[in-house]
Amino acid sequence: MERVQKISLFRSSIIEYTGFFTSLLLLIYVKFFVHELWKDEWQAWFVAKDKNLIEIISFLNYEGHPAIWYFYLLPFTWLSAVLPVPEEYILTFAHVLPASAVLYLFWKKFDLPSLVKISFALSYFLIFEYGVVNRGYIFVILFLFLAVYFLRKENHKGLAWSLFLLCQTEVFGVFMATALGAYWFLKEKKIGSDVVKYLGAGLLIFVISVFPRESGHIAKTQGKMLEFGDRMLVSLQGNLTNAFLPGITPDTSLFGWNTLGILISLALIVGFIVIFRKEKNLFIPFLLVSIMSFLFSLSFFVGGIRQWGMMFIFLIAILALSDKKLFADAKILLLVIFIGIVQSVYGIKALYSDINLPFSNAKETGLYIKKTIPEKVPVVAINKFEITPVIGYTQRKFFELPSGEEFSYFKWVEKIYIPTQEELKLFARYKGVGGLVIIAPKKLDPGRFSEARLGKEFTGKNMKNENYYLYTLSAK
Repeated sequence: MERVQKISLFRSSIIEYTGFFTSLLLLIYVKFFVHELWKDEWQAWFVAKDKNLIEIISFLNYEGHPAIWYFYLLPFTWLSAVLPVPEEYILTFAHVLPASAVLYLFWKKFDLPSLVKISFALSYFLIFEYGVVNRGYIFVILFLFLAVYFLRKENHKGLAWSLFLLCQTEVFGVFMATALGAYWFLKEKKIGSDVVKYLGAGLLIFVISVFPRESGHIAKTQGKMLEFGDRMLVSLQGNLTNAFLPGITPDTSLFGWNTLGILISLALIVGFIVIFRKEKNLFIPFLLVSIMSFLFSLSFFVGGIRQWGMMFIFLIAILALSDKKLFADAKILLLVIFIGIVQSVYGIKALYSDINLPFSNAKETGLYIKKTIPEKVPVVAINKFEITPVIGYTQRKFFELPSGEEFSYFKWVEKIYIPTQEELKLFARYKGVGGLVIIAPKKLDPGRFSEARLGKEFTGKNMKNENYYLYTLSAK
C-alpha cells in the first residue's frame, strides 16, 4: 500500500512539474515572441513612466484601479531609461514574473486532482486574458492564490497581508478579499485579529485611492446604456456563461444577452449548487463574490469578458480550498472538468489567433513612424485613447490639441477633441515646421480636412479591428 502511494505521489509530481514548465514556456513564447501590446497594456506603463508617485496616486480615480500595478511597474520604467531594450519587452518581463508565480501556485501548491489541473491548464482566463495580456489583473490572481495557500496552511499573518494586497489590485480583488475574510471569520470568530485589521485597512485604502472625485464620473464610465431589464440579463449572462463557458455563446458585451445564454447561466447556478452542496462553508464565499460581481455589473459597470472572468479565477481558488473528497463524487469531477475543457478550448483558440493575427495594427504603424518620420516633424493624434499603443511602439510622444502638448497616456472620462484644419496649420507654424503628420484611427472627413493628404494606411486584419491612417498637412 505504501509503495502504491509513493508511485501515485511520484506520478502526480511529474504531472505537476511537466504542467508548470510547459505552461510557463508556452506563456513566455507567446508573450515575448508573438503578442502585440494593446492600448490597455501600454496605458499603465505610460502612467507609471511619465508621472511621479504623487501624480500616480492622484490619477488613480481616473483609471478605476488601485495603485499596486502602477507602483510595481515604476522600477521597471526606470530600467527602461538605462537599458537598450525596447520597452515592450521590459513591460512583458515585469508581467511574466507574477504570472510565473501564479502558475507555480496553481500547479505545485494547490491540492487539486491532476485531471482538474490538466483541464484548466490552458483555460482562457488563466493562460491568455490574464496570462498573455500584460495587465494588473495578474496581481488579483497572485494574491488570491496566496490567500488560499495561507488559509490552508493556517498562516494568519500571511493571510492578512494577502487580503490587504488583494484589496489594492481591482474592485474584484476587494470582493474576493471580503468573501475570504468572511470565510475565515466564520471559522475563527476573532474580531480583533490581524486578518480583520489588515482587511479593513485594505478596504479603506482602496476606497480612498479610487473613489471618483468628479461629479458624474461613474456615469461616464458605465459604457453602453441599457434598460434595467436588459442590464440585469446581460450582467447575469456575463458573470456566468461568459465567465465559466466562454465561446459557448457570442460575447455578451458585444451582442447582448440571448435565450441560450440565460438558460446556460441558470444551468450553471444549478451546477454550482451541486458542486458545493456538501461544502456549504465554501459556497458562502463563492455566493458572496457572485452576488457582489452581479450587483457591480448591474449598478456601476456592466463590464466585459475581462472583468467577468474573475468569477472563473475565484472558482479555481475555492476548489483549491475544498477537501479532495469533494472530487470523489464523479458528477462533481466531470462537471468541473467540463468547465475546464470548455475554457481550454477557448484559450487555445485565443492563443492561435494571437499567434496568427496581430492584436491591432499599432505595432506596424509605430515602427513605420519610427523608421520614416523624422523626430522634428510633429505627429498630432486624433483620439488619444486609440493612439496610445502606437506611441508605445514608436517610442516617441505625439501631440494633442487644443493644448498643443505631448502626451503618452489618456484619461478614461476625457472627451475626444477634433481640431479644425486651421488649428492644425497654426500649430505647425507655432512649432516652426513646414507641415505635420496627423494620425487617426479612422479616415478623416475630406470636407473638414480638405488639404490633408492620406500618406499611409494600416488596415490589415487584426484581432481588435483597430486601424490607423497617417496624413500629411502643410502649414501654408
